[in-house]
Amino acid sequence: MSNLRLLSEEQSNRIRLFYKTGFPIGIIFILAFGIPISIVAAAFAGIIAAMAVLLLIAVGIYLIVKKRNQKIAHALEVYQYGTEEDIYFDSIELNYSYEVNGRPQQIINIRRRDELIQVKTFSNRVCDAFRLPSQKAYFYDRYPEIVLPSSIFYTAFDNKQDPPQKTRSVSI
Repeated sequence: MSNLRLLSEEQSNRIRLFYKTGFPIGIIFILAFGIPISIVAAAFAGIIAAMAVLLLIAVGIYLIVKKRNQKIAHALEVYQYGTEEDIYFDSIELNYSYEVNGRPQQIINIRRRDELIQVKTFSNRVCDAFRLPSQKAYFYDRYPEIVLPSSIFYTAFDNKQDPPQKTRSVSI
């Protein structure tokens, strides 16, 4: 049996901001290639083929947005019904075989009892949330892929996407 926590508006907003991403790249990809394909389909195959391609574009966008909203809904449920357990920061590894804009994927290793959990991300916001030496986190057996750290409720983070980092070299 799990605990029931009341979810305040502030906590709900913090969970949404933590799982909120920027404009999904899948939507950009669908729009960039789907609209020209629908124009070509209208020119060569007719209006019915163009409408079918536009319908596929709309379904693709709907599925991407639905998946994002579903993850936020699952995280809210993890907070309300999940168990609160201690987690301990272990290390951060860099996965250079998977890069976005020249930036390697970060793998955060955390320990829960005798279990090693790896959180894979590109977001500094996620790294900062798990970087505390020890903290409470919420787990729910129904959604084992979601680990909700308690640090998101008392740390400040901007609701914008991670800003680009500037690097400066100093010679001494």
